[in-house]
Amino acid sequence: MSRIFFSVDSHGSTAVWRKWIRAQRLYSADVLMLCGDLTGKLLVPLVKEKEGYYTDYFGGGRVVSEEEASRLERTLEDSGIYTIRTTWDDVKELQKRPEKVEEILSELIVRRMDEWLGMLVREVDTRSTKVLVMPGNDDIRAVDDVIRKYEDSGIIYPLDKTVEIDGFNIISYDYTNPTPWNTPREASDGKIKEDLEKKISKISNTKRAIFNFHAPPYGTRLDLAPELDKSLKPIMDVGQPRFAHVGSRAIRELILKYEPALGLHGHIHESSAADKLGNTLIFNPGSEYEEGVLRGYVIEISSDGVEKYWRVEG
Repeated sequence: MSRIFFSVDSHGSTAVWRKWIRAQRLYSADVLMLCGDLTGKLLVPLVKEKEGYYTDYFGGGRVVSEEEASRLERTLEDSGIYTIRTTWDDVKELQKRPEKVEEILSELIVRRMDEWLGMLVREVDTRSTKVLVMPGNDDIRAVDDVIRKYEDSGIIYPLDKTVEIDGFNIISYDYTNPTPWNTPREASDGKIKEDLEKKISKISNTKRAIFNFHAPPYGTRLDLAPELDKSLKPIMDVGQPRFAHVGSRAIRELILKYEPALGLHGHIHESSAADKLGNTLIFNPGSEYEEGVLRGYVIEISSDGVEKYWRVEG
């Protein structure tokens, strides 16, 4: 019997990452997984002024003291946001060079990922716990190199290998079907199917497989997201957002075809749910990273399959 703690979509929130690490001890997890969309996307400048640092993050601009700036940095980090202390001259220069902003953001993403993984290997015994850390569609390529750097410390980068748990093989995939935001790892359903068929072909018994695919299967409780108009604003019906299925049709087809024991998914933050597709139990913990809330599923699996599961958040 093995106990899996599965979470997704931390999006740069150090609060979520810390809670995920603590979940290993709290739930006596044999397998600890954080898979897909590890990093954040927003950079907030704190601009040096005579009496402190200027910020307009909260709407109206204001100047905060050194102590308040440090406190703000920690708060924003726990919400998945990156900060930089800078000057007005630098801000003017960065406004002219958006590519430089992307370069700075990438450096901060790599630095935080490295800090996170260092924290992980200090606090979790990777000799007795299998730890899988996987990027998702929102993550830049440099993230993969940071995770691989920690493989000698016992962290598993699962995209280039299968991982065995109690006779079940986990295969992993980071890409999603296209989104309106043109994120770094997107592909057509045709390409997704082609990629995944190659991975699945390496497994002799697919009914004893675990599909750890970041995109959820289409047409389930796991892939409902607000429907957007052409300006990417939610479409409202009687004051409530209209929801639509946005998952991968290819992944749905492959789950129904191969009937894995378990499907582990993420990507759609609003669709925290467990569901069944054909004979396969499928899960999406969802995400509330902006509030520093960890969401996850504890799943117990034996040689007979999934024994029990429950959802946790906090």
